[in-house]
Amino acid sequence: MFVLFFSTAFADTDGETGTPDTGTQTEITAPEGENTDNQGTETAETPVTETPVVVKPAPVSHIIKKGKYYYYRYSNGKIRKKAGFVTDLGKKYYVRKGGKIRTSKSFKIKKKYYRANKYGVILTGVYRWKGKLNYSNSAGQWQKTEGMVTWNGNRYYVQKGGTILTNDAFGYKNVPYDADASGVVTRLDIPDGDGDAVIAVAKSQVGIMTGKTYWVWYYKTKFRNTDRTPWCGAFVAWCYDQAGMYDRISVARQYGPLGYVPTYSSYANKFNKWVARSDAQSGDIIVFGRNIHIGLIEGVYDDYIITIEGNAGPTAVFGSGKPGAVVRKAYRKNSTKIKGVIRP
Repeated sequence: MFVLFFSTAFADTDGETGTPDTGTQTEITAPEGENTDNQGTETAETPVTETPVVVKPAPVSHIIKKGKYYYYRYSNGKIRKKAGFVTDLGKKYYVRKGGKIRTSKSFKIKKKYYRANKYGVILTGVYRWKGKLNYSNSAGQWQKTEGMVTWNGNRYYVQKGGTILTNDAFGYKNVPYDADASGVVTRLDIPDGDGDAVIAVAKSQVGIMTGKTYWVWYYKTKFRNTDRTPWCGAFVAWCYDQAGMYDRISVARQYGPLGYVPTYSSYANKFNKWVARSDAQSGDIIVFGRNIHIGLIEGVYDDYIITIEGNAGPTAVFGSGKPGAVVRKAYRKNSTKIKGVIRP
């Protein structure tokens, strides 16, 4: 009878160390009358040693739930009581002083804002918060300021306050864009103005950060209120004047000053100067809201109207009283912001 020995090895799978066992030996007895080699000799084979297979334990989460609260537990079983961020299984959490993890909250740490979902996970990328899309960078810092962001290869436009614009056209740094239903941004072409003299003047002013020139030209007074005097109407009138077409709109002055938006609407009502948005063209005047803002149409194509507006940026919004600038913007033709289009 011949006796062979070989070893079998297995991993410790208790979830703690993952250190493999040293292995055990198993005795196998060959049946009587049988040789274990092919030559009929009685030479014993060399014992075969197998390579141990190490099975790593599955990752274990340190986040535990007690009642309605979540906590972070160290590997030694103690609950973390110190405030600060922790990372567990690739996800970030914030532990409050005392041990509870923040959940379903927006919070501020060292002048940076964060968002935690109902499980305490710090949100990153583009996500929905109270029905609106928002963005937090890979560190979890929520962006509240205006600007473009890129996530998963797509661009998004974050509005002042933190929400991502959806289903609307807009202008950013004097470039027109459109955002679809999911917030993904597409750049639009800048129209050439179709050779319109008024638009040629307006385009030369894009980026000007004060309304002083237009205000002083029209009102013949100092630019008041440290650049906070509304001047969108004066800008429109100035562009027509510089293009040699002031006579086309000066007749409106009988209804009020051309620095005052309702004057333009009264003029259009009296002389039937309103045109359909679908018929708008370069050089037309565009009125917003309830006569609260006015600008010039730089060009129209497809479903978009591209404008140049005075007192419209970077912070002034429809008479907010803050310093404005001459900027390029974009709107969908069906935008509820637009009251109508005037062709003098």
